[in-house]
Amino acid sequence: MKQCFFSHSRINFLQITLFLFAFLTHCSHAANDPFRVDGRPPQVGFFTSDLGSFDADIVKIDMLKELAGIYGEIEPRQYSILRKAINRDEIAPEQLNEIEPISYLHLFRSRSKISYAVYLLDKKNAVISTLDEPREIWGIDQSVFERIGIDWPNNKSKPIDQIPNSFPARVQLTQPYEESKTVLDLRTVRARIKVSYPRLSRDLDNEIFRVRLPSNFNDQFPAGVLVWISPSSDGRIPKIFEPALDELGFVAVGIDNNGNRREITDRLQNVFDSIETVGSRYRIDRKRIYLTGMSGGGRCSGILQIAFPELFAGAIPIVGLDTYHNAPTGEPGKFWPARIGRPAGKWMNLLKERRIAAITGSADFNQPEMSIRQDLLKADGVEMRLDIIEGMAHTMPTTDQFTDAFKWVDIPRRDSMVESFKKAKSLKESYLEMFDDFDSSNPAQRKMLIEIIELAPWTEPALWAADILGYEL
Repeated sequence: MKQCFFSHSRINFLQITLFLFAFLTHCSHAANDPFRVDGRPPQVGFFTSDLGSFDADIVKIDMLKELAGIYGEIEPRQYSILRKAINRDEIAPEQLNEIEPISYLHLFRSRSKISYAVYLLDKKNAVISTLDEPREIWGIDQSVFERIGIDWPNNKSKPIDQIPNSFPARVQLTQPYEESKTVLDLRTVRARIKVSYPRLSRDLDNEIFRVRLPSNFNDQFPAGVLVWISPSSDGRIPKIFEPALDELGFVAVGIDNNGNRREITDRLQNVFDSIETVGSRYRIDRKRIYLTGMSGGGRCSGILQIAFPELFAGAIPIVGLDTYHNAPTGEPGKFWPARIGRPAGKWMNLLKERRIAAITGSADFNQPEMSIRQDLLKADGVEMRLDIIEGMAHTMPTTDQFTDAFKWVDIPRRDSMVESFKKAKSLKESYLEMFDDFDSSNPAQRKMLIEIIELAPWTEPALWAADILGYEL
């Protein structure tokens, strides 16, 4: 009996010892884990070219992020990837004395912040270091940063200057192109498209993206974007779009070799990647991105608008439109098939906040199908109109016909911009009446300045507010 009791006690003692050892080991590793803030995973993390100084309340504001020099962001799921890449071999601080940091990493959780310097020792090894002495140093496999989409600013192959000397201007964008975070992999296709698509074969090195910059182009102010999805291999922007682009201040992007013969998955992916590439070269308004295309390109514009209403503010499909309906042809048992599934609840609600202005002709063979699809969309609460041009066949509309449709689609965003600018201007006047000097410790002042920037980014009131906060253009 005693022997049995002793054995049981020894087992408990060993279990407790092992538990304490594991706990202390975990705590030791946690304390030495650079990817923790106050002992917990960060909520947000950013890379900057210079050390600078910024607070957590600005990192959600795109304009201030750009002014603060933030060029890379870590998503929450990526911290475990970084943690696994840490090299436990000791690195002497003297190894860093002769080299300059290539970047700085800033981690936030609630009101706490930790900043690190990032060094490159060689092609394989990087170092993360605290800024204060005595420094803590961690080695890390450099390839992990590429895996999470961080491209060091000094290493990135910079394209030649894309800003012409005069406008309007047509430019073939130089390589390398940027990959969009929206990827039409099997998971995304199942969730958003909901029908069978060919597997994506993305090869940006062999794509050609073209842009047309408007006559009133201003590289300091965000431009709207119109994506042209051509039915042929020629991705140049049609001439009939130009008056509308100049009047409304839009950059247009087209894609070569992206016509009706291209697999639809690659064709649609190029739309996302072309937008991301344009956004890396020019300042664009991501709330003012529209789609247009002709024939099969028009069908693509409808598919993308329905599947991704959070990314596109509206669409102008020309002589071709696809929806999520099996549209009856009028003959018993026959219908035009749906080439996309019905959006889930929140995406459907967002789609109803967008506008679609389709264009067809009385002599266009797609007109009957487009008319039925219009009726079905409107019955679902989607704001849509269909312009049926008398005598027009399966061709492009005139300049005036396209401009009228484009302006109608853009009205909600354009009105919102005007209203937001008025509010920002009024808020600036209120600030000047209430305060003589900026006091960084006054939360009311800071809140007003940030609200001005959020209302009308890159406008005169927003630039003024950013300057007061210490972020100059």
